[in-house]
Amino acid sequence: MKIVTLVGIRKAGKTTTVEELIRAIRRQGRTVATCKNIGCPAFSMDQKGSNTMRHRLAGASAVCARGKRETDFVVPSVMPLSRILRHFEGMDYVLLEGDALAPVPRLVAAHTMEDAAERMNHRTIALVGKIAMENREALPLPAFNPLTEADELLAFIDQNVPDTEITEELDVQEDTELQQKNRQFCAMNCTHHGREAVSVSIGGQEVKLTEEQKQTVLGWFMQPACE
Repeated sequence: MKIVTLVGIRKAGKTTTVEELIRAIRRQGRTVATCKNIGCPAFSMDQKGSNTMRHRLAGASAVCARGKRETDFVVPSVMPLSRILRHFEGMDYVLLEGDALAPVPRLVAAHTMEDAAERMNHRTIALVGKIAMENREALPLPAFNPLTEADELLAFIDQNVPDTEITEELDVQEDTELQQKNRQFCAMNCTHHGREAVSVSIGGQEVKLTEEQKQTVLGWFMQPACE
């Protein structure tokens, strides 16, 4: 199993790279699994008021939702990477999107070299996304445009990424300095890390805002009407 993580600034091409790599892998008749790392502190598949949340709040250690088209497991804790990967045993490739701490070969998506440098480490093997679309000769690592060079990128991965054995060593997170920086990066562009979110209802839909955002919205409605 070859494991690669893709990290990078928002809207720089991470998900596009994952999509195109999946297609390239499938064209060759091989298998691939993905794991999306979500940095938003408010994210949960287990929505307030759902039956699964009621099961979990009642004390279930794990919850399974079995639908007509899919089966979802909700574990109320962060699962170690090795445990996640064991569910993917037998796959040819696993693509991790957004996992900046995994000790595996890394692709970095960025708009500029300055963006890329903040997210590179000694495991970085190539640059992808928008940074690879122009001025590539000035970049310090090989660069691939996933929209036009997905097959070339896959060949590069095959040559430069060895098969990885799934052990607890994969649970040792790296880049503690980068981890501190990442607290400033909200990949979902919603409530920021370290700021308490509040829930408000807008048009019957629950939306999470910071207290500051809530006060801003309230201010719009409290302004006097134009005469």
